[in-house]
Amino acid sequence: MDSQQRLEDNYLRDKKRLAEKEERLYQQKNKGMQALDAIAEGSHYYLKDFATDTMDIRRGMHQLEEIKEELAVQHRKEQQRLDYEMEELTLDYRRQQRTSSEQEASL
Repeated sequence: MDSQQRLEDNYLRDKKRLAEKEERLYQQKNKGMQALDAIAEGSHYYLKDFATDTMDIRRGMHQLEEIKEELAVQHRKEQQRLDYEMEELTLDYRRQQRTSSEQEASL
């Protein structure tokens, strides 16, 4: 196996690994959002008849919304990190590919 092929294989393997991380991140975010939605729905359903002051329910719902927003912010940060990692991987691959081509041409 020549160096160009090995380089490409490594790049594709790492690219696939990052794509899998991205998919897991997306699934975790969705699972978290669904869990928070279920908590909000269940809380509202069960507590609406027992709460003497609806402000308490609204405050709780507001806190759940804040948690959802924080989850979304963390997801965006992690997504940006993965995007940066993918860009660096691609740039490094192209750099190594160019260097390898130049070395082969000089032989």
